[in-house]
Amino acid sequence: MEAPDGYHSLSDVAFLRLRDAIIDGRLKPGQWLRQEALARELGMSQMPVREALRRLVTEGLAERIAYRGVRVVEFTAADVADMFTVRLVLESLAVRFATPAIDAAEIQRLKDLLHRAEGCDSQEQMGLRRELNTEFHLSICRASGHRYLVHQIESLWSWFPSVMLYEGMRRQEALAPARLARELDEHRAIVAALEARDARAAEEEMRRHIGNLSQELTEVLGVAPALIEPVFWP
Repeated sequence: MEAPDGYHSLSDVAFLRLRDAIIDGRLKPGQWLRQEALARELGMSQMPVREALRRLVTEGLAERIAYRGVRVVEFTAADVADMFTVRLVLESLAVRFATPAIDAAEIQRLKDLLHRAEGCDSQEQMGLRRELNTEFHLSICRASGHRYLVHQIESLWSWFPSVMLYEGMRRQEALAPARLARELDEHRAIVAALEARDARAAEEEMRRHIGNLSQELTEVLGVAPALIEPVFWP
């Protein structure tokens, strides 16, 4: 098995595949990650899988239980609320930095992502819609040019339970269209502020967008409203 471009070892391949399986929900919260079975599934020896599991634990996507092994981490409602609050702060900062730095090609790419998302309104397309939403947010963060900020936000997106959120919306079929339409409108407002080079407006639109997520956290994931603390600064 050859490693993808940009990676040079089987442990990188194992880590990326296991990380993606956790993020997209194929590996469930609390599921045990058995080294021997994973090595067979990935078609490699146990050594790179062992290193991949160590990295998953380091990045907070898995946890090591003494005398039992490694399992996918299970997030509590308080964990989800905490991640929501940190996203609100960091992504608002990222879009502020991105506003003067983003170029025309990057703005066009954001518009292309929105155009693709417009056609993803069926229940069967929630997976693709989630991927487009993730890429939209991370593209803005990368345009900020602040690599350590980008690293923190990318790590946070690896943890944030967007799979559960979109799966929950898929199950609540009657409510999903309005929520998805609102998401698109808010994304368009962010892009408009970026294109106008209005950093204050871009930051306000991002805060409003992520702030509105609190409704989904409460209604879809069952996070108590009291756990979600709005964050403000002068």
